[in-house]
Amino acid sequence: MADLDPVRGHEQAGIWPVLVISDDRFNRSASNLAYGVPLTTRDHGFPGHLLVVPPEGGLTRPSYILCDQLRVLSHERLLRRLGVVALPTLTAVELWLRAFLNL
Repeated sequence: MADLDPVRGHEQAGIWPVLVISDDRFNRSASNLAYGVPLTTRDHGFPGHLLVVPPEGGLTRPSYILCDQLRVLSHERLLRRLGVVALPTLTAVELWLRAFLNL
């Protein structure tokens, strides 16, 4: 879970689950930052919104990973750990991020 307020424009707002995608070495560095993508329970039908079904990731409701909403997060925004996603889910997120970031 992460506190994503304040936001601008179409950014995801509020307290939501976030999939932290940065490497643990970076996450533990002095920068106190992590890269993550938020999740929502609403299906907006957009490309790169990936369904995650409980109990995967420690979720209690079906949720969508918003790969188009990549964020840099201060550790102060990270509230608690819910769980981990399966490798196929993480691989799908990686493919969408590569597409969105033209990598």
